[in-house]
Amino acid sequence: RPAAAQQLVARYSSLLERDFRSNRAVADYAEALGVTPTHLTRVCRASCGKSAHQLLDDRLHFEARRLLTETRMPIKHVAEMLGFNSPGYFTRAFQKNAGMTPSAFRKKPAGPVVPRA
Repeated sequence: RPAAAQQLVARYSSLLERDFRSNRAVADYAEALGVTPTHLTRVCRASCGKSAHQLLDDRLHFEARRLLTETRMPIKHVAEMLGFNSPGYFTRAFQKNAGMTPSAFRKKPAGPVVPRA
């Protein structure tokens, strides 16, 4: 049922936008939506080409890049604000996604950001 799948993804997207800083796992979002994490991932992948976890990661990393670009907030505060357990974990996750550390990202000239696949 394509309409039901699109509705579920839209509801997931709304929850993500509202709660992405909360350090909630995909399982928490799935429970709030009344579905299993596997079903949520399957529907997201069919509708968007990405898993529910990838969509969550994308939203977190988009916000991280925004905060690093638009604020002078210390990196450890960016990590805390986004729900990462430690600045080191945030740095590793950011580097995996962006191909550089948060410090290097902040120092580079402004330009388009292309996340790693």
